Amino acid sequence: MDTSLLNSSEYWESEAIDLRLNPLRPVDHRGLETFLREDCGQRGVVVLATSGSSGQSKFIVLKKSAILASADAVNAHCHLTANDLWLGGLSTFHVGGLGIYARAYRNGARVVPMAWDSWTRDGMALISAIEKSGATLTSLTPTHLWDLVEAKQRCPVTLRGVFLGGGTIDPVLTSQALALGWPIWPTYGMTETSSQVATRIDEAEDDFLPILPVWEARVACDGGLMLRGAALCEGRAEKREGEWRFVSSTDEAGWFHASDCCEIRDHSLRFLSRRDGAVKISGELISLSELNDRLRSAGVSGWIVALPDARRGNRLVLVREPGQESALATFHKSLAPIEQISSERVVRVLPRTDAGKPDRAAIVKLAEEGE
Repeated sequence: MDTSLLNSSEYWESEAIDLRLNPLRPVDHRGLETFLREDCGQRGVVVLATSGSSGQSKFIVLKKSAILASADAVNAHCHLTANDLWLGGLSTFHVGGLGIYARAYRNGARVVPMAWDSWTRDGMALISAIEKSGATLTSLTPTHLWDLVEAKQRCPVTLRGVFLGGGTIDPVLTSQALALGWPIWPTYGMTETSSQVATRIDEAEDDFLPILPVWEARVACDGGLMLRGAALCEGRAEKREGEWRFVSSTDEAGWFHASDCCEIRDHSLRFLSRRDGAVKISGELISLSELNDRLRSAGVSGWIVALPDARRGNRLVLVREPGQESALATFHKSLAPIEQISSERVVRVLPRTDAGKPDRAAIVKLAEEGE
């Protein structure tokens, strides 16, 4: 995806609508731009696709001004300057990659692009790019970091900060990376917040991350995180029964209700769990309900669950009844690369509740036993 304009006023001050979509996960966006412009009056926005918990693809609408507000907050909180040189290795159809260019644009730093799909399991593509460019900053996912630690790659001397986000951060993995010289800065954020909500730039052994000053944050009575601030998205667009609709991101008081449960202490935040049944795999949000709806539509009697994976955060396991090869082949062909099933377990009868629904706890246990 073209990045040539992403560090220019021509892009950030434009009123154009920019749809930045993953080419490997095609989604139906026909009529979306017209809907946003003519029906919703949106101008100067970036639109990013993500999976909803219900399985319906949703399109997060971010004002460019909100992305820049996030960039200013990150630059100030992390002491980033015009003397920094970014290696932009994350895709710009994700807010983590787009945020790199916004931060550089706001403080006058430079970005050296690295193709998001050029990653190698031994980490050498990244090492070579950093050493060749002299980059001082970059952003990685836990999957990238796992590969670097597994390959025992030491950090190039020019790098002073590595933003780590896009999935659960394992403190053991972080410690191993620090021992190899990687200056890890753990982050917490989401597409709806234009990137980061909380970030730590020291090496304190604490899983609470300081909340950026752009945010007001509190925990609702059900444990869910609530946020309010200038970097929030406008809302989301969804297609229901062939018609587009727009849903505001906030309640009447301006609060955004996230799908995450978190704990807040002394204006610092700790992620606890998700509430919506979605999981992250290599930094990509995957809706299990969507996958299981598609599995059922294909005519397969089975259920997909996620099990922890050291490298990718989670892996997908299918527990199913025997036979069904033709239906399975059709289903597998529909999967994007990130949605591929890691393993299957065939059982005589899929466990079900008294109401006839798949018994998720029993299925997870069967998947774990099969591993």
